[in-house]
Amino acid sequence: MGFSIIIASAIMFIAILTSLAVMLTVASNMYKANDVMVKSTMIRKDVNDTSIDISNLTIDSSDRRHVSFILSNDGKSKLFNYTYFDLIVTYYYRDTMDNDVMLIERLSYSNILQEGQWILSIQDDVIDPNILNPKENARVEAMLSNPITSTPSKNIIITISTDNGVVATLASTT
Repeated sequence: MGFSIIIASAIMFIAILTSLAVMLTVASNMYKANDVMVKSTMIRKDVNDTSIDISNLTIDSSDRRHVSFILSNDGKSKLFNYTYFDLIVTYYYRDTMDNDVMLIERLSYSNILQEGQWILSIQDDVIDPNILNPKENARVEAMLSNPITSTPSKNIIITISTDNGVVATLASTT
């Protein structure tokens, strides 16, 4: 009779330990799910608070490789991770066979303007140097790998994406 009490107690003890392990696992998973939801909400808020616009595209008439435009921060977020921005330029250039060929070029951010790169200078940058604050404008200058064709009615498309994926596009003719 004493042995059956010990067996029953052992079974109850194992059942209680198993229940506790299951409850701890469920509680841990609920915490992780809540943490993911909070981070997702913060990212969504950051994206919703970001708004950019491109205007005033100019092409340097002397070499036709140097383009510039105004980038406006129309949102509520401060923009500063320029190395994580994407600048993509779609344009036509004249090849060696004298054909207009479309080229899509991704340029990298740099502090010095060189071929295949772009720079940014914030206009009237008094508050937070080198940070594009809400309602501020910056001049973006880019140096393309090939000269843009001067053939009329050929498009040039500028697309810039912030580090959180907000995109602005400007299309113009050469």
